[in-house]
Amino acid sequence: MRLAIRNQAINGFSELLSHDHSIALSDGRKLVFTDLGDTEGKPILFAHGMPGCRLEGWFFHEQARRHGFRLVTPDRPGIGASTYQKKRELLDYAKDVEELADALGIDRFIHMGWSSGGSRTLACAYALPRRVSLAISLSGYTHFTEYLGSHPLIEPTRWPGPRLAEMSLTLFRAAVMVVVWLARRHPGLYFREAQQMISEQDRDLLKSFMHTRLFQADQMTCLESGGCAIAQDLQTELLDWGFRLSQVKVPTWIYQGTEDPFVPVDYARHLAENLPDVDFRLMPEAGHLYPLSEDFQEKLFLRLHAAAPLDAM
Repeated sequence: MRLAIRNQAINGFSELLSHDHSIALSDGRKLVFTDLGDTEGKPILFAHGMPGCRLEGWFFHEQARRHGFRLVTPDRPGIGASTYQKKRELLDYAKDVEELADALGIDRFIHMGWSSGGSRTLACAYALPRRVSLAISLSGYTHFTEYLGSHPLIEPTRWPGPRLAEMSLTLFRAAVMVVVWLARRHPGLYFREAQQMISEQDRDLLKSFMHTRLFQADQMTCLESGGCAIAQDLQTELLDWGFRLSQVKVPTWIYQGTEDPFVPVDYARHLAENLPDVDFRLMPEAGHLYPLSEDFQEKLFLRLHAAAPLDAM
């Protein structure tokens, strides 16, 4: 699979920050975001994974620009450069997105999220049905409060899972802080372990991508945010979302790789069985990193061009 980032002219960290912007939210917090792709194009708000940050927008920048889509990616509170927010819940993300869209003069938009960004996408689809024309979840988690399958104590990624979050938030946060401390202190080990855990197809993608400044900057910017912010970001999607999947009325596209070592296929099936208006695409042999491939992005953006929800934008 061709790598989407391959031809981008990103020479250093300062180049990555050249498209950073910020707004002041109504409660005084700062929200920092990248504004990439075609800034005059059809708007997509993108939710990054975990670990990850606003720099993930760069993963899709070239293809978004080529196909005429504007890609806005905010740092979530406490992650990267956005201000931390105490006692945060999943639906608070939708409130931040609404303020961001207002500030940018964006009325209707597509919301897309990858991995941990999938739950944020569904939160926006539930809370902002008049503004979100289409929701896209790329290998996202399901709502564990509704899920009858296994609730792991520790995820395959080494991050604490939903069962630990349900048992004790104190233990959950402590476990996350240990993982973050080890990753920051031994980044080489962290990246080597990431290579060992992924699928064969993912390994081919990551082999080229890991050596770019972008991948390292995205991961380390998130990890430098600290264990407290990362723990809170994780627990908002592992605990009750504040709504049920059946209440999401916005059309939703679910993509999932059959060889994803981090997000089980059963999570995607659970989403597909419980969302009212869903298009579920299971991709044979794909792992967790397929959104990095130029082939996948090309097909996704072409499909978006043909989608009816964009006609009203």
